[in-house]
Parts: sequence; C-alpha cells; structure tokens
Amino acid sequence: MRMWGPRAKMASSTLKLPARRKLVIVALAVLVLAGAATVAVRFLDRNAKTVRRALADGRLDEASAVLDRWLHSNPRSAEAHFLKARIAWERDDLATVHDELERARALGYPDRDMAGLLGLLLARTNQSSQAEPYLRTAFEGSRTTDPRVADALARIYLGTFRLKEAEAVLDRWSRDVPPDARPYLLRTEIDRRMSYSPGTLIDDYREALRRDPGLDRARLGLAEMLRGAHRNAEAAEEYSTYLARKPDDPLGYLGAGQNAIEMGEFDRAVRWLDRSLELAPRNPVTLAARASVELRRNRFETALGFLDRAVEADPFDQTNRYQRMLVLMKLGRRDQAESERRAVERIRAEQREFQGIRDALLASPVDNDLRSRAARWLMAHGHEDEAVDWARLVLADHSSDPAMNRLLADYYRRHGQTGLANFHESQAAPRPAGGSSSP
Repeated sequence: MRMWGPRAKMASSTLKLPARRKLVIVALAVLVLAGAATVAVRFLDRNAKTVRRALADGRLDEASAVLDRWLHSNPRSAEAHFLKARIAWERDDLATVHDELERARALGYPDRDMAGLLGLLLARTNQSSQAEPYLRTAFEGSRTTDPRVADALARIYLGTFRLKEAEAVLDRWSRDVPPDARPYLLRTEIDRRMSYSPGTLIDDYREALRRDPGLDRARLGLAEMLRGAHRNAEAAEEYSTYLARKPDDPLGYLGAGQNAIEMGEFDRAVRWLDRSLELAPRNPVTLAARASVELRRNRFETALGFLDRAVEADPFDQTNRYQRMLVLMKLGRRDQAESERRAVERIRAEQREFQGIRDALLASPVDNDLRSRAARWLMAHGHEDEAVDWARLVLADHSSDPAMNRLLADYYRRHGQTGLANFHESQAAPRPAGGSSSP
C-alpha cells in the first residue's frame, strides 16, 4: 500500500539514514588512509633527505643508522637500497655496492639515477668499456658536475687517447667546480701527449697548486717542468718544498740532483743522487745522472761503472747506450764501443716503429689492432705496466682476443700470479708451436 503525506516522508527519511552513515564512514576511511599515506610519504622523504644530508657531510654511521631503520620498516624501498649502495661506495665495500644496486634496480629504481654510481663501480673494477656509457649518461645528464664521475670519464678518454673528449670533460669540470685542483692536474697529461710548450704545463701545475698546495704530484711535476725550461732556481725551490713533504721519494731526490747538475753544484748533486740510489738502486735515470757527474770530473772508469748498471737495468734506453759507447771509445775499448753502436742503431729503429704506432693511435684511438701492437712492443721493450694497460683495453672490447690473453698470461705467470695466468690462458686460443705470446 503506497503512503502519501507527512507519514510517507518520515518513512522515506528513516530508510535513508543507514545509507548516509555508510557514506560518512567510507569518507572518513578514505581521509584516514590518505592521511596515513601522506604521513608515510613524508616519513620516507624525511628519511631520504636525512640520509643524503649525512652522506654529503661524511657522517656515514648516522646515515647507516637511519637507513637501517628505514629498511626495517620498508625493506622493498628501491631508494633505500640505492642509498645503501652509496654508503657502501664511501666505505670502499664494492661487493655491497654491486648487490645493493642490483636490488635497487630489481625494485624499480631508475637506471638513469644509478648511472653515475654504476659507472664508477665498473671503472673501479677495470671494466672501462662497460663503464663509459653509464659515466657519459651521468655526466651529460646532470646540470652540475660530479667530480668523481668527471674524473673517471676523463681517465677513460685519456687511457684510449681520446684527448679532445677528455679535454671537454676537464673544461666543464673546472668551470662547474672552480676550487677543484684535479682537472688542472689531469690536463697536464693532455699537455704532454699533445707536446704543448713547457709554459702551458707550468701554468696548469700552478693552477692546481693554487687550489691545493698539498698536491704533491703537481709540485713534483711543476719542478720538473721548471727544470726543463732551465728555470733552475725556481725548480730548486719546488724540489725543496716537495722533499720536505716526501722525504723518502727517490724521484724527488733524482730531480733535485739533476737540477743541481745544471746549476753546476756537483757536490750537492752527488748527495741528492746518492740518496736517490739508496732508495731505488736500479733506477737507470739516476744511474745515468750519477755517471754524468763523474764524466764532468773526468773520472771515466767510475762513470762507466754507473753506465754499466744503467744499461743492465734498462737495455732499451738509447741515450744511456750511446753515452756508454762514447765512454768506451774514450777508454780505447773499440770493439766494445762498436758493439754498443750497433745496439744504439737497433734501438733507434725500434723506437721509430713505436713512434709510428703512437702517431697512428692519436689519429685512431680506439683501433684495437694498434692497441695490440702497442702492447706487444711495450712488453718486449720492458715497459710492462703500460703494456698491461693496452692489453686490458683490447680485452675490454674483445675478451677472447688470443694474443692479448697470451701476453697477460705470460706476464702474470712471470710475476707469480698463477690464478690470473690460468684465467687468461683459458681465454686464449690454443698456443702456437714454440709457446710465443705473439699472434
């Protein structure tokens, strides 16, 4: 029966009350949930800001404590795992860096935001080819320069003879971070390879030292350039400053001794050079400098003794071989002098060959055939550390290259690193007859 009038209105109002209560309850629930979500977001934002601020200030223990609480409450936070990787990097815990970056990526942390740290990790573990695209992404995609990223990227470019690219990185780094001395120090490596004038190198070393007077590499480099420019009094001051900070560095005493020779202060030169030889008895450059003092005093037999030791230490130094030839002739030992002359001619021809490789690398810095030739030449002529660097560059692109794997296998076996020797041996093709490491 349908009702009309006031009673019908009362009945209708009564029926609507439960529905209204439901709507109010739902609305309240939504507000509570929204408030809780807002509180959670603010909590996470506060945690992230606290950790990042503590990281920036070097307060790693404080950053770790906040991060531990954060991960306890939200173990699937991608940002928290990324920040844990950053803390691990500051503590030089590379295994944890790798693991936490993998977790952050699996939980959806953007690759572009991890690019810098991932590139640094790969560069640190000698995976330059894999590191480069990440470092380049981080460097080019950031409004401000991260000095660590710039440093790693510039070193990769320098290591592969891409000097213009390295120079562009260093230019931006020095503009964005004016107080940083490192780009000026790295720029001297470009200056040397491009055969810039000593004045250019002196200016870059001085700029580095103006920003960081305790940068010892820059101090020694400046002293060497001043000596090379025959500004010996200035060089003597820089060597003195350097040796006051590094009293056990044979290279500092060597440079000071060479500078004293040029200034005609032979007694002082002998003291510096003898101290250098106490610290590094087989340094061929120091032995040759010591011989030069004896030659100026007409002590030819004594000079020959130092030159004999220099040639034994480095048989491929044509300057020392030539000087030894002259002394042998002065002493009337013509047969020995003739043998030394032939050795000098052979070494000059070999060095012309390497100069050709070097010039070709400047034009084609990523040519792996040229890199392989450089590695083999350097290894054959006693420059093992440089040879290993070139071989690794080749293997970064072609990990199974047989010649470079055999070269490194032989190198590591000679130095008693059996595990690395066996690894590279396993990566190489079957060794040709005779066991040579040449292709």
